[in-house]
Amino acid sequence: GQEGKLTYGLQKLTPSGDKAFDMLAMRAKPGGFEIEYTEPLSEETAAGLAESYQIEQWAYAPTADYGGPKIDEETLSVSEATLSEDGKKVTLSVPGLKANRVVHLRSPRPFSSAEGTELWSTEAWYTLNSLPGDQPPATLYEAEEAALTGGAGVDTEHAGYSGGGFVDNFGEQGASVAFDVTAPKAGTYDVGLRYSNGPDPAPGTKTVSLHVNGEKVRQAELASTTDWKTWRTATEKVELREGRNTVAYSYDDGDSGHVNLDMIAVHPEGARIPLFDGTGQAAWQHPDGRTPEWPVSGGEMEIAGGDLRTKQGFQDFRAHVEFWLPELPPDVTGQDRANSGVYLQERYEVQILDSYGDTTLADDEAGAIYTKKAPDVNAATAPKTWQTYDITFRAARYDASGEKTEDARITVVWNGVTVHDDVAVDGPTGGGAAEDPTTGALRLQDHGSKIRYRNVWVEPLT
Repeated sequence: GQEGKLTYGLQKLTPSGDKAFDMLAMRAKPGGFEIEYTEPLSEETAAGLAESYQIEQWAYAPTADYGGPKIDEETLSVSEATLSEDGKKVTLSVPGLKANRVVHLRSPRPFSSAEGTELWSTEAWYTLNSLPGDQPPATLYEAEEAALTGGAGVDTEHAGYSGGGFVDNFGEQGASVAFDVTAPKAGTYDVGLRYSNGPDPAPGTKTVSLHVNGEKVRQAELASTTDWKTWRTATEKVELREGRNTVAYSYDDGDSGHVNLDMIAVHPEGARIPLFDGTGQAAWQHPDGRTPEWPVSGGEMEIAGGDLRTKQGFQDFRAHVEFWLPELPPDVTGQDRANSGVYLQERYEVQILDSYGDTTLADDEAGAIYTKKAPDVNAATAPKTWQTYDITFRAARYDASGEKTEDARITVVWNGVTVHDDVAVDGPTGGGAAEDPTTGALRLQDHGSKIRYRNVWVEPLT
């Protein structure tokens, strides 16, 4: 269908029965990549592996047209290449890899299998949205890096996913994604599945089966996200043994399937989840899926490049957020005065603003549930001091038909002073996402001000 091209294409492929020696997979690993081949490598190829690869990376400048010019092009070298015992997997150490880059890898010929067959295709491309080493250990597990069977595949069609893609093709029974999960000790864990459940082939709640260590635990219900680019989290409580576990989601008999799966977050039941502890930002992404661009220094991160939201969604929770406001000239007034906000479930905003010394109490000033209710007290401290919100949130409740039966409720303690005490909120605040029965992320707003955040955490409430 492309202008200037032929109007017909490939109709059918018939296997010849001959073996092909080719790349089977390219996987991002801490510090580099793992390349898996369909056949073991020859001794001659294995002898000079590190010198056999050519790697380059680049970014694209966004434009109004499809695609865009390459920018920041770099040539990288392989410092070390390690071959697996079966001769099929090569682990490459590649210094200088950066997030938000396309990585082009080439295996120049001669590059042969143990049977003497030349490599079929010498090139691979990988969209490296985030560096695996930035991920906290044994907490977040990306679906595209899990074991896929039954036709399940990796895709990048719908924006907002984490990591390098998401898993789709859950339209046929037998599709499965199995995560290799390590638990520090035996016990009950919260396993949050980040998923998307669009309208096809029909809207509404869909189901997949949850298996732990080979045993079916239950059928997981995934409420509708209305479209394929909205991602929510469904959390299940499961028993894990100490050490390695397999947590799998599959389209079994009796399930409806037809969902996309992005990642799982695994934490001990009810444990406090550090979202930003002064170092890594692995828990966060920009709403379009980009790796965080907020610079981190001295245990703080400063607003830059758009809102940040957590990859994981939450239902009822306690949240702790510390923020720092710059000192602005007196002629900077109103909503331009160090503006940001903490969005709960991306639906309800607790306003951040420099309101120090302001004697009015308004529903668009600091401490307010934005446009819904002013704080009971102005508890602001001066600019260039660290302030704290401690928020207790209870999500809106819905009946089986999806009708709301109770409003969301919010308590806010601002710098040690209770300014909202179990306040009912009748709907989203300005700029908030629509209400529905699904969970939602914690979101920090970029409103163009140089505001800093530190020590952000959340505790799920059961």
